[in-house]
Amino acid sequence: MNEESVKIAKIKKSCHAGKIAANIFLVLAIFMLAVGIWGGVKVLVMGKEFDDMVTSGRFAGVVSTNDEIGSASAVNINLGSIPLDIHSDIPAVQAAIDDHPMSVVYGTYILSMSFIMVAVVALMFLVRSVFAIIEKEGNPFTVTVKKRIKTVLIATSVVLFLTSGTGPAILGILVTIAVNAILDYGITLQTQADETL
Repeated sequence: MNEESVKIAKIKKSCHAGKIAANIFLVLAIFMLAVGIWGGVKVLVMGKEFDDMVTSGRFAGVVSTNDEIGSASAVNINLGSIPLDIHSDIPAVQAAIDDHPMSVVYGTYILSMSFIMVAVVALMFLVRSVFAIIEKEGNPFTVTVKKRIKTVLIATSVVLFLTSGTGPAILGILVTIAVNAILDYGITLQTQADETL
């Protein structure tokens, strides 16, 4: 085996391992998505019962409702973040808000976090596909691989923007630009090497 064949074998092996890891993270993300949807719906369906449980837990010392770190409570729910002026034009929704505001706010929050997990699941599919393409082609310096990696990095930047803010998203875009330039250079070198053979 020549040196190039050894390197291609290493690339395929590492991409196979990456594909396995991406599959594991994909299964975990799907599980977390299902738990988030179930939990959000459960809290919304509990309604007044959820509000009553949080209130009684707070008085029993089982649920902490402040922002202290290191509390001895079993659950920490920040009650200070509930907006007091939630309004809806839909009478049934307004009645639910008036009757059990904590259930509505926390159930909605849990469900909205589940939508972020949808993005993570999609991202895991994309990452897995990058490893699969490189493993199949045996060369990371192809136009197909470059496009898929660029897609993954842009999607990652969007997820960073939605979850972490502007700073990490800008860093993600800068990484995307740098990796894109590196892959362009690698594709150029690969093309030149192929032409000399």
